[in-house]
Amino acid sequence: MKKIVLILALAVLSMTGQRLSAQTPYVGGSLTLAYVDYFKFDQHFYGGYEFNDKWAVGGGLGLDVSTYGNGHGVVGGFMGAYVRFTPWHNNLLYTDIKWRTELLLQDAVGVAAADIGFVGSLRFRINRHFDVFADFIPVGVRFYDDEAFPLIGILGNGCSLGVHYRF
Repeated sequence: MKKIVLILALAVLSMTGQRLSAQTPYVGGSLTLAYVDYFKFDQHFYGGYEFNDKWAVGGGLGLDVSTYGNGHGVVGGFMGAYVRFTPWHNNLLYTDIKWRTELLLQDAVGVAAADIGFVGSLRFRINRHFDVFADFIPVGVRFYDDEAFPLIGILGNGCSLGVHYRF
């Protein structure tokens, strides 16, 4: 009986160790370049937590630099949070869907706009610590001055390239 209890205890401990190893914090950053009627350049720094191969949560801060055709520019920031779901992956390639919310901050006016929506992502696992990713085709809504504007497509919202480090 003691041997059976010992074997069961070791089996439970080994499963718990494997499960905890999949739960991993990470940090990273990305760069976005977009053009609509003006150029927009974003730098995004974030951190998050992977619960398993399918689900992760994160949040971050960023810097937004926009230049208009008349030579004037706006520097602002943004902060946001996201939930990442991975419907398919193999050992190298991951397809992600991120639900994200962002508050856009500009100058001294405080919150200038808010974005809510989804973005698709392809992530390449370089090794067990590093991933390189590309976010593209955002779909969502921007709330600005009591109005809602659609956010759809690569050209309207840019493409992000980034990297993250898993501890």
